[in-house]
Formats: sequence, structure tokens, C-alpha cells
Amino acid sequence: MKINSLISICCAALVFAACAEKDTPVDEPSGDVAIPELPADPQPENTEFNHRILLLQHTGTYCSNCPNLMTSLKELSQMEHYADKYQHVAAHSYNQEGDPAYSQAAANLSQAFCDGYYPELTFNLTRVNTGTSLAVSTITGVIDRLHKEAADVGIAAAAGLSDKTVGVNVQIKAATPGQYRVAVWVLEDGIRGKQEGATEDWMNTHGNAVRSMAGNTLNLRIYGEKIGELQAGQTAEKTFTLSLDETWQAENCKVLVLVNAAGSDGRYDLANCILCPVGSTVTYDYK
Repeated sequence: MKINSLISICCAALVFAACAEKDTPVDEPSGDVAIPELPADPQPENTEFNHRILLLQHTGTYCSNCPNLMTSLKELSQMEHYADKYQHVAAHSYNQEGDPAYSQAAANLSQAFCDGYYPELTFNLTRVNTGTSLAVSTITGVIDRLHKEAADVGIAAAAGLSDKTVGVNVQIKAATPGQYRVAVWVLEDGIRGKQEGATEDWMNTHGNAVRSMAGNTLNLRIYGEKIGELQAGQTAEKTFTLSLDETWQAENCKVLVLVNAAGSDGRYDLANCILCPVGSTVTYDYK
């Protein structure tokens, strides 16, 4: 399914280009927000981390072809060999008639990375995608190509909830020296919405839907807040606060923590990512 709007595409491209190297102020909740304590590092001297890539599903409840990709992603989630190689996020940006899982954050992500075809699956905050094939074998082929035996950076996190505001504490530890950024997104599960083209009822319940991003803008905030340069074994910490909309179910929310690393050309590439349920902690995922 193709959204044909040359004017919209051109405007989005101009906005993205204009903002690409400009950081804008982060829209943070006001007032005091409790930031939870990080879990203890069980292996302080270890820098061998498992690597996960990001699968970004561009979708919407009024996309009649989207159940085909949903079926492949469900099949992928049941493949034990791939379970610890990726994290999946659904960007509900095809919003013709009021998708309950739609968000401005999803729209921003699709403007930045989607070619305009729905469904589309992109990888690691790039325009790398599976093309017109939605087969699970095509998806695993891209995962096999992008997945590393060891990640360049590890992630530990804690997420707490206080009066509809999520406080997130993040620590990263470098395995490879480099310049890093950290981003935090809120995801929600269990969103009910009739899916166009659905052939089974499970397709009407939507999970991993991106709701908000810290610093929700179409620029480097997508890649996160600056951490600076880290040497191998060095750690750095960053805290975030994100407000939940009144319509979101807090008990169904979790946070995705992404770490991006600067390449030799100055562009940032996704180095690793983890999920942390709200009200919980995750420690470093060592090999």
C-alpha cells in the first residue's frame, strides 16, 4: 500500500534535512519525578555483551496488507534461534481513520525511515528494509546479515512510574571505544483496534506500539541524548522522564532503551537496544 502525496513527502524531507544536525529542547514533564536505582552490575570487568538489532514495523489498523507482515513477525517470535537477536517496535503511522495505536512519535519515525509503503519493515533506524517481500525467511536473512556476535556496548536500566510519568535510569558500558547517544521510547501492549484485513482475532490486539520518545522530534533526538566518548570498559549514566497520556494503560507500558554509536562519517548507527518493563530493572546482558 503506497501513500501518494508528493507535497507531504517533500515537506517531511525538508523538515528532516533542516533538523538533522540541530538539537531542540526536550519536552520534559515538570515537577519532581522519582528516578529508580540501577541494578548492580554482576560482572564489572566483563565487556562481552549480547547484541540485539531493532525491527521497526511501519503499520496501521486501516492497512489491509499489514496482517501479512504481522503473521511473519509472529512466526519470527516463535523461532528460538532468533529470540535474543532483536527487539521489535510497531510504529502505527498509517492513520486514515483513527488508529488507537497511532502516536506522533510513530509518525515521526515513519517520516524518517519509511519509504511510504505499508506494511514496511526497517532495521536499526535506517532505511534498510525487506523490500516487497514479507516472508519470514527474508526477515531472518536481514537479521543474519546485521547481527553481531558481540555488541559494541551494553545497557542496564531501571524504569519507575510516578503519577503518569515514567522515570528511567540508564547506564551503558562500552566494549568498543566511541561516541555514544542514548534514547528512551515508551511502548504499549494490549491495544485493541480492529485490524483491516485481519483473518484471526489476535491481529486485533496490538503490542510494542511506540507511544512517545524522549525529546520527540525529527532530528538527532531520535538517536538520543549525547553521552560523549567512552573508552572500552568505561560506563556512563543518563536519566529520562516521559509523560504517559491519560488514554494509555500504564500497566501495559514498557520502555525501549537504544544506544547509538557515531560512525566514521559522523552519522549514528544503532549499537544495541533492550526492553525494560515499567516498574522493573534489567542488568547487562552478558554473553
